[in-house]
Amino acid sequence: MRVYESTIAFHPEAGEVAAKDLLERAKQALVAEGAEVRQIFDWGIRDLAYPIRKQRRAAFHIIEFNGNGRAVAELERNLRIFDPVLRYITVQVDPNRPPLEVHGARRDGVPGEPGGDEAPTGGGRVSSEDADEVDEPRDEQEPS
Repeated sequence: MRVYESTIAFHPEAGEVAAKDLLERAKQALVAEGAEVRQIFDWGIRDLAYPIRKQRRAAFHIIEFNGNGRAVAELERNLRIFDPVLRYITVQVDPNRPPLEVHGARRDGVPGEPGGDEAPTGGGRVSSEDADEVDEPRDEQEPS
């Protein structure tokens, strides 16, 4: 059996109860095909790169499971039926990949947090004290 990972984007207004119900139905579909669900992550509500069905945000969930091609086909068939599912993608995971670490939803404006609005230090400019000065003749007039 191979390791797969499905990332699912739910409609943001579907609600927590509806998302949990849909995830449970997806889990049952996988188990019915002989797959073993390893982990289910709640990735939180995030901004989308482009609007999908007039939505700019989505609630993301990740399902990691061991299975075969039939289990993937059945999962994706069920996800196509669910109206609150905006998008999904299932990929085969590299067996040598380190364990998945999913961080919670990004918080805007919190310095030090992923996605936080921390002011850059130095602004990418080099001060004249830090720059290597090149000895060039200067056009200075001598006092008379």
